Amino acid sequence: MAFRVFLLGFLLTSGAAPVGLKDVQRAKTKKPGADYRGHSQVAMSKKLNDHLIRAESSSSRTLPCEKWSLSELQSFMAMVAEHRSHELQLIYKSTMDRRSIRSESLPEFRSQWQRFNQLVNKHPHLHAPQKEAHCREAVMWWVHHLAEEKRQELRSRPNFSVPLLPEGAKKPCGQLNSDGGVAIDNGMLAESASDAEELCAKVNEANSCDWCHSTQADHDKGVPGTSVPDGLKKFTGPDDGNPQGWNRTRRCDQDQMPRCQLCEGIGGMAYGDPNDDIIITPCEIVANASEVDPKTVAKPLYPKQFTIKRKDGKQGGYSDTLIGWKTDPFCFGFFPQNDSTKPMCYRSEDAFIKYYDIEREAQRADYTIHNGGLFAAFPNITSSILHVQDQMWIQNDLWGVKQCICSNPSGNHCTNPPCKAYVQHWDTFASAQHLGRERIGVEWIQDHGVGHSAKIMELDHFILWAHHVWTDPISKRLVRAWKPFNGLQLYDPEAWEDQVEDPSVFDSPPEMCKKGHRSVRIHCDDDGNYHPKKSANTHILDALFRRAMEGGPEGIFEFASQLWETASVVV
Repeated sequence: MAFRVFLLGFLLTSGAAPVGLKDVQRAKTKKPGADYRGHSQVAMSKKLNDHLIRAESSSSRTLPCEKWSLSELQSFMAMVAEHRSHELQLIYKSTMDRRSIRSESLPEFRSQWQRFNQLVNKHPHLHAPQKEAHCREAVMWWVHHLAEEKRQELRSRPNFSVPLLPEGAKKPCGQLNSDGGVAIDNGMLAESASDAEELCAKVNEANSCDWCHSTQADHDKGVPGTSVPDGLKKFTGPDDGNPQGWNRTRRCDQDQMPRCQLCEGIGGMAYGDPNDDIIITPCEIVANASEVDPKTVAKPLYPKQFTIKRKDGKQGGYSDTLIGWKTDPFCFGFFPQNDSTKPMCYRSEDAFIKYYDIEREAQRADYTIHNGGLFAAFPNITSSILHVQDQMWIQNDLWGVKQCICSNPSGNHCTNPPCKAYVQHWDTFASAQHLGRERIGVEWIQDHGVGHSAKIMELDHFILWAHHVWTDPISKRLVRAWKPFNGLQLYDPEAWEDQVEDPSVFDSPPEMCKKGHRSVRIHCDDDGNYHPKKSANTHILDALFRRAMEGGPEGIFEFASQLWETASVVV
């Protein structure tokens, strides 16, 4: 608390244009209130423009995006950059907020704009998406990077205007292939495509979750931002700066230099943030991509519908280590994010069964979770994770206490609501780069272990940004996947079935998540849908954890079974 008071005092007293309390509150609020959200990107832009018009009506005027030229927008942003609040930037950086502006100086910004202007002059079809991107960036800078006192000062300038957000659907940047690259037709030279890739990578970069987790229908239609751009067009990765300091064996991104090689970025069973808190899988180079017969290489594609289960009925046809931001001290309710900027949770688990159906936009896995950390001595728990359309339900059995966590899997990066995340595209890795063939350890499958106890297989290694995936040239199946801040996934090549026999496995919301059941419901409304402000019976969970911390594992099942009888509950 003392540090927070000191920091606030510093922010309110330093600099020529001190930030006010409202500036600080806005900077510390990552998720906009309901009045600043819309049911679609178009609705959201219109609503934000209404707020902006009201805010500026008394002392300046606003102009629609289409009324501005690129040079005028760049002059506006240069003015904001000259006066931006370093105190607000400090807040954004300290909380890893995506409103943070990268550390370019104004001369660096001007150099970048000059380069983009040259590209737009050569290729006029890039003008509209570039101007719209400038408008969005200019509004964000104006609202979130200036102290109100400085805004008032700038508003007093003669003929001063503030740009508005574009209110139509985002214009496509370039002519996109289904894999996210720029298409080359008879009227478009390769040089033009390269120019478009360079500019559009900047325009579309902020939508990285949508590359893989938009709807399959939008992806198939080539909707801009729903396919993965070519990481080899960039050389400034890792995009989040690799804040954990992981080495190239644990993390190697496609867009970083030097380029990733075989047996780099292979990962393993991670259990903590320090670089050495991982059991790296063994790896031996067999051949570079140029030395492998392409006819023997299986592309890393999921079937459009599949079930993963061992033929003998045992668990382990699918296993994983789930990695994501730590949102609770016990790591019971987390899921992956698209960077590694915060402390992470690590949870290894074996699945009895995993289902996927892209036509239903649905995925489900039923797990046994191997407890770690404070709960390593406790009996394992079971969990079922169901993702249907844009909602996710995490159903846990905590030693007899049923818990449902209703969630919005778009995660904690939402700055332009509504934010939605769907199951991964079946062809997410269609454009992955083939590095070559390795002899590598595949963890857990067919009763094997990790590290040097893993099953050694000869597999083809692919890379797509921070994702690494491996396929089996014999079965033609995807076998292993690794992303250092999302997790490790293992598929037994003998456990695949390209169907889901009973579609009811995707029924949602699950009954346990609805009112009328003895369960702890986190962020669930009465119908079992996600609601950020509604929960029930959390005191049951508090009592269970308190007993676990004080009494250890002995008698935990008996204690849990008595909770519903002795506590007041909402059903």
